[in-house]
Amino acid sequence: MISSDIKAAISKWGGHTILLAYLLFTIIPIAWFLTASIEPPSAIQSPNPFASFTPTLQNYIDVFAKLNLMRFILNSLIICSVATLISILAGVPAAYGFARLKTKGMERLSLWILSNRMLPPIAVVIPLYLLLGQLGLLDTQIGLIIIYSAFNLPYVVWTMISFFEEIPIELDEAAALDGSSLLGILCRIMVPIAAPGIIATAIFAFILCWSEFLFAVIFTSSTAQTLPVAIASFVTDRGIEWGKMSAAGSVLIVPLTVLFYSIQRFLIRGLSFGAVAG
Repeated sequence: MISSDIKAAISKWGGHTILLAYLLFTIIPIAWFLTASIEPPSAIQSPNPFASFTPTLQNYIDVFAKLNLMRFILNSLIICSVATLISILAGVPAAYGFARLKTKGMERLSLWILSNRMLPPIAVVIPLYLLLGQLGLLDTQIGLIIIYSAFNLPYVVWTMISFFEEIPIELDEAAALDGSSLLGILCRIMVPIAAPGIIATAIFAFILCWSEFLFAVIFTSSTAQTLPVAIASFVTDRGIEWGKMSAAGSVLIVPLTVLFYSIQRFLIRGLSFGAVAG
């Protein structure tokens, strides 16, 4: 018979081994393309890349100077920020309504909204392309902002419903007795309390926009192209420019890393807010 102490030790070290394996699984690809971003092309193509490894910033110079990467970064920042803001401004009041107004058909309506997020984007590419073409919004920031906002809205609504449901309804009733309107209750009471959840939801909505590729590559051609589209341009008929692609990819993760570290406290509170019963 195996003693309880041995079982506990096996369980502990087994868990640590799994976590270590997962950590390596996630870190090694990042470490590889960060290393490739400062390697010359000859070293990347070499069977033993570390034998002739000579760090260089030429890949970064090429993507910023020759490709004008800053234009794609600004496009991504503007499109993703505005789309996230619109989806939050529209989704938070809708989520509050679903959480508080338990009328007939509300549950079915909320499920219908969630089902829109499950829709494969490729299924609506052609009608959206024709619609944007008729409106003159192809290859424009406004066109992508509308598309991203529409696709993020179901996610924002469904996520925020759980946050608002954890807030005691007695707060709404007390505010209503004091003469506050529904809009006043939402803005002055609900939003400050659910702020961590709103921030966490906004972060994930921003990430969905920031890494989106399908709509960006189909609905843009030059003016409004985003950073993921710029990175894909290094795959050519003459081969893949791994160094430049890695340099541009490392730039892609910088805003997300800064965003996570700057509001990490709010993110952790937001992720735990909807999971703990009030």
